[in-house]
Amino acid sequence: MYKEVIGVIDIGSNTIRLVIFGLDEQYNYIEIQNIKTPARLSQYLITDKDGENPQMAQDGIDKLIETLISFKAVAESFNVAQILPMATAAVRQSVNKADILEQVKEATGLDINLVSEEEEASYGQYAITHSTVVNDAITIDIGGGSCEITYYEDKNMVQYHSFPFGAVSLSRQFFQDKDHNDPNAIEAVQEYVRKQFKQFDWIKKAKLPIVAIGGSARNIANVHQRLVDYQMAGVHGYSMDEDDIEETLNLFISTDIDDMADIEGLSADRKDLIIPANIVFLELFKVVKAKTFQLSSQGLREGIILKYINQTYNSPLDNQLIRVRSIRQVVRDFPINTVGSQIIVDIIISLYQQLCNLGLLTYSYETQEEIEFAAYIYRFGGFISPEADSQHTFYLLSNMNLMGFSHPKRLRLALLASYRNRSLFKQYLTNYENWLTDDEISDLEVLGGVLKFSSALNDSKTGPIEDLKLYRTKDNNYKLDIYHSAPVIAEKYRSMRHAKHFERALDGDLEIEFIQK
Repeated sequence: MYKEVIGVIDIGSNTIRLVIFGLDEQYNYIEIQNIKTPARLSQYLITDKDGENPQMAQDGIDKLIETLISFKAVAESFNVAQILPMATAAVRQSVNKADILEQVKEATGLDINLVSEEEEASYGQYAITHSTVVNDAITIDIGGGSCEITYYEDKNMVQYHSFPFGAVSLSRQFFQDKDHNDPNAIEAVQEYVRKQFKQFDWIKKAKLPIVAIGGSARNIANVHQRLVDYQMAGVHGYSMDEDDIEETLNLFISTDIDDMADIEGLSADRKDLIIPANIVFLELFKVVKAKTFQLSSQGLREGIILKYINQTYNSPLDNQLIRVRSIRQVVRDFPINTVGSQIIVDIIISLYQQLCNLGLLTYSYETQEEIEFAAYIYRFGGFISPEADSQHTFYLLSNMNLMGFSHPKRLRLALLASYRNRSLFKQYLTNYENWLTDDEISDLEVLGGVLKFSSALNDSKTGPIEDLKLYRTKDNNYKLDIYHSAPVIAEKYRSMRHAKHFERALDGDLEIEFIQK
């Protein structure tokens, strides 16, 4: 089934997680298993009287070994080809790291790869640039004991810094023996973090989007989505502004520690750590003067497997073709009949370009790409129920974690690929009020109609249409000449029924003529 099965063990300061990936023939990585334990290794770091030279206590090493033995057994039950144990800040910062690695090797047989600060930043940035279409950004990954910030341009990392603080270490440093929402501690964290960020000119006033990865960022996004009764599933591509980040922080501050576990979307493991993490995100937003705060579900572990694939198999995963890979994933994950899909794509692209040439639509490559994607998987939900193919298509696409698509872009794709009629189109929009402008809605409705008409021109799935010519007549109406070389009984019937959908793109009446070549 898979050409290779790889296990990645992420040994962090707060949690240790095992993710098992299967690689298919197209080099897609599929998550087979994902388990974690809140080991909190950073709490086992003991410093000297000056607060320097942290050393991991034997209890921490034993906890690590116990976890790795368990995770190794799980990985072996999935017949992994190899296990990649990767350790970050808690082990990296320990002065006795050599002893830790030796004890782990002896007890488990596993060779831990000690991830450097630069590598940790690079893995996260690599995952982001292979899962989003944001070309220039500041990234942040806050763990338990460190915080990696990168600045990338045109998807290439040009600056990075690993700050020596994380959610766990900030909690220990500022909230020890205090309430989780102590105002003096909160103020001290804000001042400390702000000062740390302002040391770097490339962070100050970068005025770029921030893309965040990691468990704390996902938790905050989950909480905010529930606060605003968000309709779309998933946090990948979810966008927040400064007020949104402040809103979650205020919620955490105003909630007693005993009630934190009741906050929807917040993991119980993070109830005492989420305020420091939230402060870090908010302070970075302010220092950067960011445009948006966006979430990526792909982080360190995905960066590791992505680099492994590209280094092992001659770089098959291109960070410029993220949306294409997402559409291929839809086809791969569902029993979709794609016979004739490329023909529908060719038809709608031809009609779209001719409509633009006539000044009826405004051309953009992004829109052309969007309708191409929608045409390829047009109403694919029919595999569940042909009678409700539109409804199933819209639900699946609007709730799938599509890499490279922001949530508004995912909504647009779902509306186009599911288009059947105006009433259903408007029904789907009822849960997404204010997501799109009136002009965007109008354009999507027109394009959806053109897509439905294009599908009708290959109703037999035999590809009888060879060419289409749309032109304005002398009386300022329109004529569409459809050239074919094979029988078009089905296409004639279906296209005449759906001509009204195409006419919405016109400012006059439409005459259709089928011409035998």
